[in-house]
Amino acid sequence: GPGSSFTIDTTRPFKVVTQFITNDNTDNGDLTEIKRFYVQDGKKFDFPNTNISGLGSYNSLTNTNCANQKRVFEEPPTFLSKGGMKAMGESMKRGMVLVLSLWDDT
Repeated sequence: GPGSSFTIDTTRPFKVVTQFITNDNTDNGDLTEIKRFYVQDGKKFDFPNTNISGLGSYNSLTNTNCANQKRVFEEPPTFLSKGGMKAMGESMKRGMVLVLSLWDDT
């Protein structure tokens, strides 16, 4: 948040790093995990672990974590039924464009 009392001071520059991890740690392997962390003043801050009953504690995205979320929230396993991380990785290899949208809702 804003100010030095927070882990990351959002009033100062910081980096958001997203890692796409494959089964063989190469650009050609199958995508298995997506991790995010932050860097400010040369110090790395890991993404916080989940804290939702029944979900397990983790701070990245994997097929297992996605399946657990769908189970806990009683939703259909849409991501896994479409190929999960492997299919996402194959799509990324074909090329993607990052699009961000900010919404404000009272």
